[in-house]
Amino acid sequence: MSIQIKQILDETSDHYALHLLTGPNGLTREFTWVQLCEDISNIDFFQGSELVITTGLCAMQDDWLHQFILSLIDRHVCGLIINVGKYITEQDIPAEVLTLCQEQHFPLITMPWKIHLAAIMQDYCGRLLFAQQQEQTREALFRDILFEQRPREEYRQELQRHGIEDEPFSLRIFPSDLTESPQQQSLLLAWKRKLNHLHLPYVLFFLNHQLLLLSPARNDEVQTALLAELMTDAPAAKTFHYGESSVHADFTELPSAFREAAAAAAVAGLTQQQHLSFEHIGPYRLLFALRDAPLLTKMRDQRLQPLLAYDAQHRTQLTATLRTYLFHSNSLQETAALTFTHRNTINYRIHKVRELTGCKLEDSVTCFDFMLAFYIDDYLRMCSEHKFNH
Repeated sequence: MSIQIKQILDETSDHYALHLLTGPNGLTREFTWVQLCEDISNIDFFQGSELVITTGLCAMQDDWLHQFILSLIDRHVCGLIINVGKYITEQDIPAEVLTLCQEQHFPLITMPWKIHLAAIMQDYCGRLLFAQQQEQTREALFRDILFEQRPREEYRQELQRHGIEDEPFSLRIFPSDLTESPQQQSLLLAWKRKLNHLHLPYVLFFLNHQLLLLSPARNDEVQTALLAELMTDAPAAKTFHYGESSVHADFTELPSAFREAAAAAAVAGLTQQQHLSFEHIGPYRLLFALRDAPLLTKMRDQRLQPLLAYDAQHRTQLTATLRTYLFHSNSLQETAALTFTHRNTINYRIHKVRELTGCKLEDSVTCFDFMLAFYIDDYLRMCSEHKFNH
C-alpha cells in the first residue's frame, strides 16, 4: 500500500524528467497516495504520507512556497513534486526553501511543464495499487505459514515464486494497544521509513494487537540502535517492550519463531524489561517448550496451594513474601528492604510458611521446588493473559 520515493525516482525519473533538488535523506519515506494541491488552505484535508504535486499556481504570492512546504511538513507529507515552467521555475525557488527541505529531509523534486499531470498521477496511483496487491499477497502468505495451513514444501515453492529467498531470520514481536487501522497504518509507515535505512529485506505487519517484524538474522550495533529508536518512536502505541525469537533457518519455521518471540515478549512484560530474546528467558524457556498445562498446574498447586489458600482466608502475604525471600538468596534483610516490612515480620512469615508446608527452606532441593512453582505460576498466568496455546 506504500512505495518509497527512492523507488519512484529510480524507475520513472528518466520518463518524467524528474530532478531531485534536495532532501536525499528523505527518499526512504513511503507514500500512500498522490495528491494534486495548489491551495495551501486545502492542506488540512491531508492524512499524512501523501506525495504532493503542484504547478505553483499561487507562486506569485510572497513567501508562498516556503509556507506551503512548512505546512506540508507539518502534515507529515512525504515529498513535493513541482511542475515547473509556467508559474514557477527552478531558479525561482529561494535558497531558504532548499535549506529547509535539506534540514527536514523533505524531498523536493521538479518536473518540466510538458509532462501531463494526469499521466504521472495515473501511473503512480496504478503503481500504488499494484504494490498494495503485492504487499497483501505477501502478508497473506506469511500469515498462512504462521498458522501452518499447508505442508512446508508447498510454502517453500510459493516463497520462491514470490522471489523470497530462504535465509536465516529472527522474529520480533512488539505488543501494542493500537486497535484502529489508521493508527496501525501510521505506525507501520513510521517504522518502515526507519527500517528502510538498513537496506535489508524485512516483513512488517500487525497480527491482532501485535506488531511482527521478520528480518535477516543480524545482530550488530546499527540494528540494535535502530530497534531502540523504534521503541521510542511509538509512544502512542505503548510499545515499551518486545520479544525476539531464536535464529531459524528459513521462513517455513515461522510458527516456531512466533511461539518463541511471543513467549519472550510476555516474559519481558512480566519482568519489566524492554527486550528479551527466547534464549535469555531462563526457566520459562523450558515451560513454554513443555506446554503441558495440566501437569504444570498440578506441580504448582502441590507447593503453593496451602499458602495461597491461607493468604486468601487470612488476607496475609505469605506467598509473595516467600517468593521475594527465595529469589533473593533466602535473605531476611533483603526481603524486608524490598517489601518495606520489618525484619521481624518477615521472620514470622517465613516461620509460618515452614509450619504450613512442613518444608525445610534450608534444603536446596526444597527451595528449587518452590522457585519452580513460582516460575510455573508466572507461566500459567502469561498463558491465560496472552491466550497462548498450551
